[in-house]
Amino acid sequence: MFFAKSIIVLAAFATTVLGHAQVLPPMGINGTPKRSDTQRPSNAKPCGNIALSKIDSSKTIAMNGNTFNADATNFNKAKDGSMQFTATFDATGTGKGFKAATITKNGDPAPKAVGQTSQLSVSLPAGTKCTGGKNKDLCLVSFKSASGFGNCVVVKQAGAGAASTKATGKSKATRSRHPRNFAPSEEKRVYAKRAIEWIWAPTA
Repeated sequence: MFFAKSIIVLAAFATTVLGHAQVLPPMGINGTPKRSDTQRPSNAKPCGNIALSKIDSSKTIAMNGNTFNADATNFNKAKDGSMQFTATFDATGTGKGFKAATITKNGDPAPKAVGQTSQLSVSLPAGTKCTGGKNKDLCLVSFKSASGFGNCVVVKQAGAGAASTKATGKSKATRSRHPRNFAPSEEKRVYAKRAIEWIWAPTA
């Protein structure tokens, strides 16, 4: 019995020390991420134990069209700290509709040291509209490493509001380049003065 309990304890300990890697900045984490902040994403809980309500208070990654880049970091070396991920995303930000995303540039599958970083490049399907968060412009992206660890990040999509502001600013700038000058020219003032002098000039 004691031997069986020891095996269970050792197995539980192994899951807490092996396979830690995450993508930055992790949703719901303030300050520098720690090993203990790493999650175990699953189909039932794509963001692990992080509350989905933290979407608006989390740091975001700006999207460029339907793509974005993010950095991954590891807390273990070799395959246990693999920074090779798969990704899914939820355009609603509610955690109820995750779909496959494409990682076009993946991380190191077996880093040689702890604390390494790898840049990831991720592409969401064409036409994706992020509607999560209070401003309706956020998507949730869940990353899961080859070792089963990871986390969610929040990505921000440029909305129609920003485009409208740019268009308005451009229109105003165009009008200001051609100001209308209603002030009389110097030549007209001289002509008017001479005309008045001629009218009031004494006759011979």
